[in-house]
Amino acid sequence: MSTDAPVDLREALRQLNQEVGVPLDQLVHTVEQALALAYKRQFGSEGFVQARLDPERGGLVMTATRTAEDGSQTVTELPVDDFKRSAAHTARKAVLGLLRGIERQQAQQAFSQRYGELASGLVDRIDPQGAIHVDLGHIEGVMGLEDQMPGESPAAGRSISFVILEGRQGAGQRTPVVRISRAHRLFVQRMLEAEVPEVGAGLVEIKAIAREAGLRTKVAVASNDPGVDPVGACVGPKGVRHRSLLEDLPGEHVDIVAWSEDPALFVAAALGPAPVSAVELDPGTRTARVLVPKDHLSLAIGRDGQNARLAAKLTGWRVDIHAEPGSP
Repeated sequence: MSTDAPVDLREALRQLNQEVGVPLDQLVHTVEQALALAYKRQFGSEGFVQARLDPERGGLVMTATRTAEDGSQTVTELPVDDFKRSAAHTARKAVLGLLRGIERQQAQQAFSQRYGELASGLVDRIDPQGAIHVDLGHIEGVMGLEDQMPGESPAAGRSISFVILEGRQGAGQRTPVVRISRAHRLFVQRMLEAEVPEVGAGLVEIKAIAREAGLRTKVAVASNDPGVDPVGACVGPKGVRHRSLLEDLPGEHVDIVAWSEDPALFVAAALGPAPVSAVELDPGTRTARVLVPKDHLSLAIGRDGQNARLAAKLTGWRVDIHAEPGSP
């Protein structure tokens, strides 16, 4: 048995096909699946229920296919008169759900193309696993524990900044999400580009970043203009740019050091603020043996070896620190 589907549904399908660009057959298929499921739930029909919708003529046909023990199949046409009203509602919900899914996928793809971009959003919630969920419009930004700065626990409704990493499918759900991060070294880089005009303009270049999020970061910078001091530009007059950077990195120390093509000079700079007396390089093992005044040995090594460890990451050389012989 067939009946006329609501005119507004037929028109809506054609209009969506033209305006949104969703293929008509995809719209029809989505509606048919939703109608078949709704019919079976409402009437408890036995067998495999299918819906066939003809958007041009408005015909709706519901059938149930039953398979006997001998493998033979019987197809029965189902009555639809009592299903008309709920069918229209079900179809509208199915189409809206399809459109929302398409919008989320498009937004996810757009965000995926913005890898490494600095952005901000409002915290929506923190889930039981500790991941921070940020409202990004049609999709959701998710900041897992590995992408958070230690000690931070932003309240819902608070605006936070982050870098966009990659789009991915949400675990256990259909909704696509975008991975965002405040712990990635790119976050510091983008913050510097936003805070320091010389970096944004390309006069000062960020050569390398070594970071332990929430604790300490070392940034190596070089000048592409002889008249520009790269470290001074990043620190700013009276340290104003450096302080502004630290405001969005609570509890984290950021060392701005001068990059050099000379590995010995670069290693010495990377160990700042500790003074370095001498650097001996072994290119074969890429080890830099560093001498520092005895009273600055602990400063050069840093708490739990952090200063030396970050200097090694920044320069690419293994750093072996010793007290200068004869120093007090």
